Amino acid sequence: MFSAATIYFIGRWTGLSVFFLLLLDFTVMEIFRLRSGTVKEWVATRVYANRLHGIASVTILLGAFLHALLLVFGHWNNQVTSFPLWMALGEQLALMFNLGSFAATLMVLLALHGYFRKWFWNRWTYESWRRIHFWTTILLLTIVTIHAVTIGKELQFIGFTIRSV
Repeated sequence: MFSAATIYFIGRWTGLSVFFLLLLDFTVMEIFRLRSGTVKEWVATRVYANRLHGIASVTILLGAFLHALLLVFGHWNNQVTSFPLWMALGEQLALMFNLGSFAATLMVLLALHGYFRKWFWNRWTYESWRRIHFWTTILLLTIVTIHAVTIGKELQFIGFTIRSV
């Protein structure tokens, strides 16, 4: 149906799209947090802002899994271990590939943390939940940025790639 090159292309651009959507979602939510009046101007209430954030987060998570599935079972298929989301070959390439798997795990944890926020609020405070969510997202953004810049073909122009040109 699709050639291997087409699947590889779609997988790469899915990852890049998810990366930019993650940056956009984080930026918009921080603007809403820092400037609560902006929420009323843009989306009417915080409830709608959180719903939009939830929709964006689910889209990011599903897009990241699609990115992984297309590339792990396509282009990188011969280099992964028996556990398909982990690479044991080569030091730098394997580390950057495995950062993507770690980022996916963090995304799932963030999704659960957001979905069960009221449970966390009852155990701790809202402020504790917010700090954990914020700093975990910062960690996720850092890992995804390193992953995208070092192993991503589209971001080779930045100069930190570990791929052979």
